[in-house]
Amino acid sequence: MEENKNQEQNINTEEIKKETMNTVNQVKETIKNVNIKNDAKEATGFVSSMFKDPFGTIKQIANDSTNKHLKTAILFMIVWIAIIVIDRLFGIYYAPGGFSFSFAFKQILGFIKAALAPVVGIIVLSGIVCFMNKENKKSLITTMTAIVTAKIPVIIATVVSLLTIIDSKISVVTGPFNSFCTVISIVLTYFATKTIFGEEQNSKFFKKFVMIEAIYYVIYIVVSLLGIYMK
Repeated sequence: MEENKNQEQNINTEEIKKETMNTVNQVKETIKNVNIKNDAKEATGFVSSMFKDPFGTIKQIANDSTNKHLKTAILFMIVWIAIIVIDRLFGIYYAPGGFSFSFAFKQILGFIKAALAPVVGIIVLSGIVCFMNKENKKSLITTMTAIVTAKIPVIIATVVSLLTIIDSKISVVTGPFNSFCTVISIVLTYFATKTIFGEEQNSKFFKKFVMIEAIYYVIYIVVSLLGIYMK
């Protein structure tokens, strides 16, 4: 009995390693082929289709084994990270008494943590979904692409939040808009994970979604202790 359990654990470990390596390699290859100018047009059309039929678009992505929208998802992640870094750049403060290496190190570390935050958030949430989704297996790449798509409203809100650089009073508008986009993103994430699980009934899936979110925020608390605040 114990031997069977050990064999099952070894198989699961190997599957996780294989899935992780395939994901890393596929993302690397896709990033190499990203062309900002050309792919920006495709991304714009993708956002348009999201506004017209958000649930249909996410359903298509969640059931797409070819991962043809991976490049678009990566492009959105690049934009998200860039905006976060720009926002932090404008929010930088200067050390009293002039330059110091310790201050510079803290600032550089802060930039790295800020840039990692959305990436870590997507990886953690996608990993939880993949781990819990045992009956309707989807690749990690497919899951991540669907999750990033569900985060598009949050990415748009992050872009709009840059307006506060011009005038901090604009936060009166950007604050509520950010909250609104966050709510929309949660709804889209719910639908994306529900589609990935292949669950039709909301009554059955809602408990699973609450569990997914609960695990995510437990990890969020742990990771935030390192100064990385997942998005």
